[in-house]
Amino acid sequence: MMRRERSKDTDPGDERRIVVGYKGEKYAIPVDENGNVPVHALVSRFQQFGGMEHDLDDNDPTLYPMKCRPEDIVKWWANPHNGDILGLDTKTSMIYDVSSVKGKAMKKAQRRIGIISDNKIEQKRIRKILEDSFTAAELDEMSRDGSFIIKTVPNCGDATGYYLRRQDGIEIPLIVVEEGTTADGVVHEVVHHARTLLSRKGVTKTVYPMTKDGKVDVQTFNGMSKTDRDRLVNAEEAYTVAETVVRTKTDKRQSGYYDNIPGKRPREAYLEDRRIMSNVPEYVPDSMISPQKGRSAVMSVNKNAVNTNIAMAEILAREPARKSYENLKRKQRR
Repeated sequence: MMRRERSKDTDPGDERRIVVGYKGEKYAIPVDENGNVPVHALVSRFQQFGGMEHDLDDNDPTLYPMKCRPEDIVKWWANPHNGDILGLDTKTSMIYDVSSVKGKAMKKAQRRIGIISDNKIEQKRIRKILEDSFTAAELDEMSRDGSFIIKTVPNCGDATGYYLRRQDGIEIPLIVVEEGTTADGVVHEVVHHARTLLSRKGVTKTVYPMTKDGKVDVQTFNGMSKTDRDRLVNAEEAYTVAETVVRTKTDKRQSGYYDNIPGKRPREAYLEDRRIMSNVPEYVPDSMISPQKGRSAVMSVNKNAVNTNIAMAEILAREPARKSYENLKRKQRR
């Protein structure tokens, strides 16, 4: 059984910040327990300023170390084009290394996605998962306007990963996954991000309230009743699982959300959903079901997801995810 993906969608976290002044401006810069600026915060700041497009092909004469304190890095923080951070926005950066990625369009899209991992093999593995599960056009759309970041950690506790959406305090979406988690675990979190795209329609579009500039409308979310917030998570997670299933090969350990389907064995429900989402007859071996991506995957979700077992999951709400989605949409139309 795959552990569940932890929901931290509207929680910016409790990162401590240090206020540092530079040229009359004050900047609240995150720090870790040792007083250093976390790498993901540096990467986020770099992507917020669009450095991935033109600031990775040379080394600036002014170089900062990756391990730094807010007062050491404030000039760069004010404008990441003021120098480079060794290993982040320099030619030797592993964070933006796409040498293992095939195809010009795919390389260009993935070049905008920061992957933070101490393990080079893991970094390449995640790049390959993205390449196998999404088209270059999809990743191109997902990586615009600051893109997103994937960070690996040794252990996620009771989860395989989580996704922090754009919101006040988080300008660049952050995906955290446990090192070595299966393709399903990685793709699940990336699908959460894909669901925020303006091009998405129907059940493939996030049910979270969003502002016009693409952030979570936290005020509206917090104003929802507990029942409706539970319904929201119910529908969001279930339809994210459905899209993950159609984009990946058979996983040894299905998502833990399959444990929440009344009257169904998790493994049986998962394998049935692979057939439903791919629209193949029972006599076709599961190993012969090919993953889909791009428009084909999105159309499959909008057409078939409502009939899946996962659409009957009761993850938080005491009702099937399918009904949770219908109830939320009915309220939005009022």
